[in-house]
Amino acid sequence: MKNALVVYASRYGHTRRYAQWIAGQLGCPALEARQLRPQQLAACEVLVYGGGLYAGGLNGAKKVLTAPHPLEGKELVVFTCGLADPADEATRQHIRAELTKALPEALGRAHLFFLRGGMDYSRLGPVHRLMMAMMRRMLLKKPEAERGGQDRGILETYGKTVDFVDMETARPLVELVREL
Repeated sequence: MKNALVVYASRYGHTRRYAQWIAGQLGCPALEARQLRPQQLAACEVLVYGGGLYAGGLNGAKKVLTAPHPLEGKELVVFTCGLADPADEATRQHIRAELTKALPEALGRAHLFFLRGGMDYSRLGPVHRLMMAMMRRMLLKKPEAERGGQDRGILETYGKTVDFVDMETARPLVELVREL
């Protein structure tokens, strides 16, 4: 296995839990994106980046996955962590499309994995709480027949504490990195 490094950005802890588990399985360090130093990035051969999904964006990804960082010649593995169920193909397609728009160079060559996180509304900051309330109102106006799996999931979990973290869903990512 090549020299790997796991870097993550996590606001509420779900992504951090996956990142630390993945790093433990691979026997490599896990660093928060804000702790990453250029020399650490330069020294790795495989970069595993994980971030939470917020309004279609991947938390911290632009800082780590775009220039001036030297990603050329590195294997890149990216995982997302969000509330929506990634078992739903439409959800995966939507996430992939949004990330490809935001990070076309990085995502064009990355191995991409979709992991499910959770939500604890009591821990949301005011901006995220407002965003979720606005999204809920918008979804309630949508005819039920037009709501997709992601829409239904948001409505079903709104205001609740839910934790869908399942380390076994990250095992294929670990196996891929070991093969690289």
